[in-house]
Parts: sequence; C-alpha cells; structure tokens
Amino acid sequence: MVYVVGVGPGSGLYLTRAGEDIIKRSQLVIGGKRNIDFIRSSIGLLEGQALYILGPDLASMMDQINRNPDKDIVVLASGDPSIYGIADYINRHMPGRKALGDEYDVSPNQGFHMYKSVQDMASKDLVIVPGISSIQYAFSVFQIPMNDLYITSSHGRQPDYDFIFVHDKVAILTDSKIGPRQIAQEVKVRGLDYSFYVGENLSYPDQRLTVGSADDILARDDYDMCLVILIRWRKDDEK
Repeated sequence: MVYVVGVGPGSGLYLTRAGEDIIKRSQLVIGGKRNIDFIRSSIGLLEGQALYILGPDLASMMDQINRNPDKDIVVLASGDPSIYGIADYINRHMPGRKALGDEYDVSPNQGFHMYKSVQDMASKDLVIVPGISSIQYAFSVFQIPMNDLYITSSHGRQPDYDFIFVHDKVAILTDSKIGPRQIAQEVKVRGLDYSFYVGENLSYPDQRLTVGSADDILARDDYDMCLVILIRWRKDDEK
C-alpha cells in the first residue's frame, strides 16, 4: 500500500495523528531531505525502516514504489499533498491507473454511481492522508476567513494574473522566481487595491508575517519561502 501523507507546514506540532501513525508503521519512507529530517526530529524513524531521499526526478520515486509492491510505503509531502502537491502525480502514475476522472465518470451517459464508503471509491493501492497546508495555517494566523478563496501557485509556472485579479481573495504559493515583489509589481501596473498578507517560513521559529500594500511589499528586497495572500476588501465589517 502507498500512503501519501501531508506533514504540515513545517513544525512538528502540525503533523496529524493519522499521518504520524502511518509514518511509524511504514516499511519504506520516501521524501525530500527536509521532510525526512523533519520526521527524524519530530517523531523519529524506527530501526529497519528503509529511506529514500527524493530529488527532482519524480520518475525515480515511482521506480522505488514499483520495486516494492509488497511493502507499506509512505511518501511525505509538505503541507497538504492535494494542494499543488505530489498526490496528483502519484495518483496518475500508479500502475494500471486510468486517466483522472475516468473511473468515476458521473456524466449523464454513464449513470449515477453510489459507493458504500470512501474505501469503496478510493484506489485499493493508494491512500492520500491530508495535512494542514501553509494556506490554512496562514489564514488562521492572520485571522482571515477562507470563504470564497481562490488558490493558485507560481511554482515553476507563469501565473495568469488577469484571471487571478478577477478574484477578491487569493492565496498564491510562490517560488524563488515569482514571489511577493513580482506579484506586487503586477498589482501596481494594473492600479489595483489589494492588501498583502505575506507569510515566510510559516510555523518555523524564524517565521515572519508582513501586512501592507503593494508599495510596502516592494520596499523590501528579499523574501524567504513565502505564501502571498491578496485581499480586496469589500465589506467594512469583514476587514
């Protein structure tokens, strides 16, 4: 069985009990070095557990999974594995998997499907265990409701700013190339009125929270690992 476990935004306090239990009983632990080190320091690794340090080559991860069909394998994912995470890649590349949506097509021509339980609907060889995402964490820290939120990412992709700025409330998972400054510049160019909420190194000891305008964001040169929240406030009683 393959488990994809969200380990939370960083601090061991935010690893769920369900995720911890699966990690402890898995025979092979796969994850990036940062996540492996996190598990070592937070809950520890058991004697006899095999480790595989994951790099940028995700095909090598699938090779490890395919080589160990009789083992319980856990793949560690930062935050929540289903929010711009690794869960979708694994789901699509598991042996014998259908294209996403084919198995549970509920179009009128296919009829209505009823399942007795989540287990009946889920893959028999893959379980995805949600984690607390950096987005959930940041909205809680900033004390902003997540209602009507649009979520996107700039990791290895060019954001569609015209579509993003249609929304009043946006969370953007950023990378080293497109971060708070680049987003602030796009807001300035369009003359938009967004409040910025920037969370760096969320849940870690060196966490830093910034609230301000696009001009405030541009006043700083460097930002660490970031989540950017944009809010265009519409109601005085919500702000």
